[in-house]
Amino acid sequence: MDRTVYIRKFDRKLRSWDKEIVKLEKKADKITHTLQQRIEELKKHRDNAASKTSDLLQSSEDAWLEVKSGTQQAMSDLKKAFRKAKTKFK
Repeated sequence: MDRTVYIRKFDRKLRSWDKEIVKLEKKADKITHTLQQRIEELKKHRDNAASKTSDLLQSSEDAWLEVKSGTQQAMSDLKKAFRKAKTKFK
């Protein structure tokens, strides 16, 4: 193989790797976007749970049992969202 053929072959291989790098960059962007969406979902669930906890703290001694179920549901939803996000990116 002479020098010119070798250079062309090498150049083709570099261009091929360039295409692969672009593909990986696109995948990374998609993963980053998906991860950001999961994080935003977690924040919403966390804020909802915090709100329910605040409701619980402000409830009377007689009403706290009614508020408790909403708090438990909010914490359950947060836990599920966290598991979903964590599993997606293991």
